Amino acid sequence: MQDYGNSPHIDPRATFSRSDTASSGDWNASTNSPGLTDGSGTANQYYRVSVAGTQDLGSGSITYAVGDYVKYSGSVWYKTTQPIGVTYWSNEKHLSSENLLFYSNPNDAAWTEQGSSITLDQAASPDGTTTASLLTEDSSTGVHRGYRSIAGNSVSGQTYTFVGYFKANGRTLVSAQFNGSGITTARVEFDLSSSGTATSRAGSPANLSISQIGSTGWYKCSFQATATGAATMYLNVYLQDGADSTSYTGDGTSGVYAWGCNVSTTGQLVHEDTSGQIYREYAPSLKYVTPATGGMARFEYDPATDGQSEGILIEGQSTNLFNYSEEFDNAYWSKYNTPVTANAGVAPSGQLVADLLVAASTGSSTNHYLAKAISFSSGTTYTLSVYVKAAGYTKFNIRAGNPAVWGVSTTFTLTGSGSASVTSGYGAIEACGNGWFRCSVTETAASTSATNILLGLVDNSGNLSFDGDDYSGVLLWGAQLEQASFASSYLKVEGSTATRAADSLSVVSTDLFDNGGGSLVVETENVGRAYYAAVLEDDSTSVYQDYVALTVRADNKARQTVNAPGSTGASDEFSAASTVGGSYFKIASRFAPNDFGVCIDGGTVSTDTTGAVPSNIDKLFIGWYDDGGRANAHIKRVAVYNEPLSDTNLQALTS
Repeated sequence: MQDYGNSPHIDPRATFSRSDTASSGDWNASTNSPGLTDGSGTANQYYRVSVAGTQDLGSGSITYAVGDYVKYSGSVWYKTTQPIGVTYWSNEKHLSSENLLFYSNPNDAAWTEQGSSITLDQAASPDGTTTASLLTEDSSTGVHRGYRSIAGNSVSGQTYTFVGYFKANGRTLVSAQFNGSGITTARVEFDLSSSGTATSRAGSPANLSISQIGSTGWYKCSFQATATGAATMYLNVYLQDGADSTSYTGDGTSGVYAWGCNVSTTGQLVHEDTSGQIYREYAPSLKYVTPATGGMARFEYDPATDGQSEGILIEGQSTNLFNYSEEFDNAYWSKYNTPVTANAGVAPSGQLVADLLVAASTGSSTNHYLAKAISFSSGTTYTLSVYVKAAGYTKFNIRAGNPAVWGVSTTFTLTGSGSASVTSGYGAIEACGNGWFRCSVTETAASTSATNILLGLVDNSGNLSFDGDDYSGVLLWGAQLEQASFASSYLKVEGSTATRAADSLSVVSTDLFDNGGGSLVVETENVGRAYYAAVLEDDSTSVYQDYVALTVRADNKARQTVNAPGSTGASDEFSAASTVGGSYFKIASRFAPNDFGVCIDGGTVSTDTTGAVPSNIDKLFIGWYDDGGRANAHIKRVAVYNEPLSDTNLQALTS
């Protein structure tokens, strides 16, 4: 196996597999044929839905569409859109967020005024700054508006989403409109009085929405329209003196406040500030793998370093113990002073599936969180992870309702610069591009009991208890709870727990290995856990009998171990350990009768001149061994030599 950066590959003599059960064929969801029931099946077995229908297989009625899959978790059958749900960080990028307006806050220099004037920085905006613009009508008869072209020509068939914030200042009716020769005029009227209604007034706008922001009089307004051709497109903000009345004689003083206007092709319902140039951010893509039996090897690329190659990911089996990992608006998650807007932002997957959590304005100091009760087992270690992006608040908290059951309470600070930190408590945080971070906590349960998992908002001063503003919050996606001491690759769940099968990569070749001596070179990841990087073995003997192993230890060291009892049962073991440096390291070894050597990162070669070697090596394990353990780490390169290399060569190969 060799990783050549953007062109990684597995040697054709090697075999990669993922131990999911093969597809069992089609399933008729109308008649439940073949008959499925919870408690009966093989873990990871799945069917493709060929006929739509609704069935209760033991956990409540579920409606299935043609093309869905029904998969067995080991205890229940659940609906999914993919038969095998594994993910990996690819070297591809997606459009993560966007604002096609050069100025998100209207201004008199960049926006055109007609029958109106625009004045900057006139009022407190929803984010607490004093940056809201005032659009005021003059006393002329006609339209009273401000408008601005959108960057680039419209694209035929492309849906454009408008999001903006308005507050009455003498006028309680305001319209937002897309127009231009490349789009059918689409105008939506927003009522900024207590009624807070959105009404279509021209064309066919879609997904009209208006929601009040606290008690400050601000409203968040949005709608969508689809372009019909390529031409200059405009955003217009009209003042109105009555229902559907955009032309009238102004009074010279009335108007509305406007702030945070955003036009995007991503469908996002959060805005990006702009001042002189558009905003467009691309981010690494966390891709789903939906292969047939055997699966696809996952060569990953680091999202925090603009796609640096990490090597092949070899993971063990793991189960996401949540039932819903992305749908935080679902009743599965209890909400406490935390309204949720579904599909408000683009998630690390590149899909518009990230949910917006905001802190409700209650008039008093209180907590704001999502909750889900989970049963824990005493002595079992659990890791919870979730992807988070700041959307007004730059802090986020994960904790347990009852710390006597699972003693976790960690606050994370999120920043847009690619760096972040664990502010209080303990945990880990990984940058994922465009302000997204994966936050995780690990702890061993102290008792066998149930307690709530709390995903909590924290104000920018670090308080868990505060009065929200109905605006500030975070984007959330991809929650995972697993029985492990670390966060493994994300596993999507859609109604039930789900299990990812273990990866296996190996080579079987008697001719390649069986010569009584040789060398083994591995470049692999240092993750602070013990694992097998590569193992050469006589596959006809039992585990731990005839083998050469390069292993990573939990104490930040790596070593070569050779065990060759053969048929006599004698045990000659050579073990050399050396400290590993950096996030990746290289280890090279030689093994021959009474001639052993191991070198790490070009350092001094450790040698031993006593011992035997296995005489019938015929299998190479990469990132795992026969006992079932998996590296749960990345391996960049593995090379096997049919001769014991010199000290000089071992140093050269690892420098």
